[in-house]
Amino acid sequence: MLKGHVFSKQIFGNPIFALFINTFLDGKNGISNNYKNGMQVTYSGTNLTINSGAVCIQGRFLEEDTSTTISAGTDSSYCKLVIEIDLDKENTESDFVQGAYKIVKSSSGYPNLTQSNIVKNVSGIYQYELARFRTNSSGISNFQDMRTFLDFDTIYDAIEAEYQSVLDELEQSLQNVVDGSAYWLKATQLTNQNLNNYNTEGFYYAAGGNTVTNKPIGVDHFGVMVKRIATGLYKQILDNNEERWTRYFGGGTWSEWIKDINKNDFAVITGNISGDGTESPSKTINYPTGFNRDNCVVSTVNLKRSTVDFKGYGAIFDSSSYLTGAIPTKVALGETNIALEIRNINIAQDGSIMVPNIPTSVSFEYTIVLMKIS
Repeated sequence: MLKGHVFSKQIFGNPIFALFINTFLDGKNGISNNYKNGMQVTYSGTNLTINSGAVCIQGRFLEEDTSTTISAGTDSSYCKLVIEIDLDKENTESDFVQGAYKIVKSSSGYPNLTQSNIVKNVSGIYQYELARFRTNSSGISNFQDMRTFLDFDTIYDAIEAEYQSVLDELEQSLQNVVDGSAYWLKATQLTNQNLNNYNTEGFYYAAGGNTVTNKPIGVDHFGVMVKRIATGLYKQILDNNEERWTRYFGGGTWSEWIKDINKNDFAVITGNISGDGTESPSKTINYPTGFNRDNCVVSTVNLKRSTVDFKGYGAIFDSSSYLTGAIPTKVALGETNIALEIRNINIAQDGSIMVPNIPTSVSFEYTIVLMKIS
């Protein structure tokens, strides 16, 4: 049965979201370096304490919200403290049982970890190491911090740097031409081929109306570059007009296509909305060019309090003195336009000048940000 993810009225399933995150991070695991205490591990006697923080393991996020202390025992062992994800277990509404701390032990040396492909199989066990140490009757010794980190603040800078490295390689190739004569980087035309078969370095393109398979959904004409990352690991970078898509080959399979975010995926709508203070002001707004109900979602809605005009006083007051509390809003994406509504406006009475509670009008400046999802 065909299922939809990131479609209207469809649930974005957790296995698909884990696939997206793991692909985006190129399969890397690690702790967020700027969240709480970074899951730092300390020890005293036979006890280990894992401090607050968050970690991403194979595309799935786990958080230690406070701290947890566990006992390592007094036997003579080589030990690894791990976070274990077990997708063969079933969570409940109240209990999270698919993730847990665990100490893996061996009497002869540090034990191997279980790291099955839980992204591909959506089942099995994956263990991520936090620390390793020895135990004996005196407590913990030979402690080693084994955490790895993900720097989410600079991840987009890394992506830009990666693209720049591709350009630098091309420039170096041009400089390495012996005779310095003019030449073209030749691209091979594709018509009905399978992109899954192109895992060697090269340049390719396809004209409109092609029947090439395993390209991104909705893409017609395109140009694609295949780049080798390491032995047996390749990347395809595909451009279609102003859109760019990327995927990776490793372990004998291609990952899903990931579309790069660009400025054309966002639209900012601004304007004013006003109405009688006894009503819920509403307004219909036209979609920006290229955006519609089926290809976008509301990313951000912001209201700036503007003015309030009270009956019988013939004056306009700064609303920051008279509007109280949050300003509930409703934004609905309709078939032909966007509906904006402000509900339950709270008006404060100013006892010093005895203004009435009910204003003649209220006015706001609004900003709505739309983001394309397909």
